[in-house]
Amino acid sequence: MNVTQRVPWLSIIIAGMAAFIVSFIGSFLVVSVYAISLGMEARGAPDPAKINAFASNVIPFLSPVLLSLLVVVGAYRVVRRARSPQLWQGVLVGVVAILPSLIFIGTPDPVEVGGLLLGPAAGLLGAYLALRKARVSLRNANG
Repeated sequence: MNVTQRVPWLSIIIAGMAAFIVSFIGSFLVVSVYAISLGMEARGAPDPAKINAFASNVIPFLSPVLLSLLVVVGAYRVVRRARSPQLWQGVLVGVVAILPSLIFIGTPDPVEVGGLLLGPAAGLLGAYLALRKARVSLRNANG
């Protein structure tokens, strides 16, 4: 019997872009909360130099970690819902999630390269977890 395998391209793109957007907003919120706390502490306008120093020290590490966590969730959902789930579908979610980051990065330094590699690795992990859960569920259903 010939079964055609449909790749859930729309789900992959939506999950990857959603992971990027939510991680971008999350990073922005972290810097905003820091700026607000500085303003409250100073009882006036916060020091822009402190905000820039915080953003340049924290965001390069926070953004990839947050993006990776969201890619794991997105890849897990895509692979669990796919008719023919594959590990590479999760990796594609990670690749789609990091593509917009390339716009903001000029020449990447080693930290940024590591952050870019986390996306596809997180997608692979999410896909693996989804396939493992599917196998366990299938094994339990068969007795």
